[in-house]
Amino acid sequence: MDAASIEHPLPRWSRLYWAGAALVLAGGIVTTTLLLSEPRPDATLHPSGAAVDNRLPGLLLRGAPLLKIEASTLRGYGPYLGLEIYSGVNAFGSPCLVALHRASGNLSDVRCAPAPADLMMDVASSRDGFEGFEGRAGDGIIRFVLRDDTVDAYVYLIPEAG
Repeated sequence: MDAASIEHPLPRWSRLYWAGAALVLAGGIVTTTLLLSEPRPDATLHPSGAAVDNRLPGLLLRGAPLLKIEASTLRGYGPYLGLEIYSGVNAFGSPCLVALHRASGNLSDVRCAPAPADLMMDVASSRDGFEGFEGRAGDGIIRFVLRDDTVDAYVYLIPEAG
């Protein structure tokens, strides 16, 4: 009997089946890893429906006059760690995010970006007259990201040495 006449223990279609199954399994593992490694927001803020603080348009005119945010487009998302978060649209049609430090009445940060760009705003914990975020120890930032009808908040803190 020669080597060519000895049949392989698994038929060819069976080997192809197992190779295909291994590729599907590997693809599933890679997809799951990518989905789980994406950062998750610490909070997702939804429109509050509350009336916009009547001081806000004046603060925007004084604190960010070049952005030209239309007061009629402002929408509140409620408080988060001592900040009031608002979105709006400026005279150029770009979406904007606004953070108001409620205790001091100061604008903490304002950012606008053209419509196709992702709109992000980083608010530091140690400026504009306040130290730290309500209920959180350590210095850091909160990154607010405007998503269609919500604002995602990601908190990045450097723990206090102790």
